[in-house]
Parts: sequence; C-alpha cells; structure tokens
Amino acid sequence: VEGVKVVRTRLGEADENGRRRPEIVPGSEEVIPADAVVVAFGFQASPIPWFEGSSIEVCERNLVKAPEHGRFAFQTTNEKIFAGGDMVRGSDLVVTAIYEGRQAAEGMLDYLGV
Repeated sequence: VEGVKVVRTRLGEADENGRRRPEIVPGSEEVIPADAVVVAFGFQASPIPWFEGSSIEVCERNLVKAPEHGRFAFQTTNEKIFAGGDMVRGSDLVVTAIYEGRQAAEGMLDYLGV
C-alpha cells in the first residue's frame, strides 16, 4: 500500500425531486500516503468471492468466523482481516455493530503491537 486515492466532492444542482447529488471537484484528486489501510464495509451475512482466496472461514449460516475472545478480538481465520457486526453475528442492532467495530479496532491495534 502506498496510500489512499481521494477526491473532493460538492453537491450538484437539485434534481426533479430536490435531491442534490455529490459531484467530483475537477482536479481535486490526491493520494494520502499510508503504510497500512483499514477497509470497513457492511453487508448482510453472505460470503464474498474474495473470501475463498483470502482463507476467511464462514460457518454454516455463512457468518464470518471472528471470535470476540480469540487471540486478537474479532480476528478472522486470515490473521490480517478482522470482522464484526452483521458479518459475524447476523442481523442485529447498529449499536452492536459499532461496539464490535471498536473491539475489532482494539484487536487490530493489539495485532499491530501499537
């Protein structure tokens, strides 16, 4: 990883429903240097094609195996990938996902020795 490519956006003109959609500001693309990148995303519990090539195990309900009380909190069977929330426990409250995201972040810091 060298960094994260980003662009600035602004709200465009309102459409027929009054909604203003973001548009990219021309010439605003830049790369923010980074040594590591943490990608966070949410899904309904279902295996994603790249799971197989990444050694991420799922249970019979297609939930990602990432125990809260493992070696590092919410670490998957791929030591570099952590998961929490709906991907691990199935549909639940957003506050549970937030809590597990924070616990997974602690697990990541422990894994990185920070």
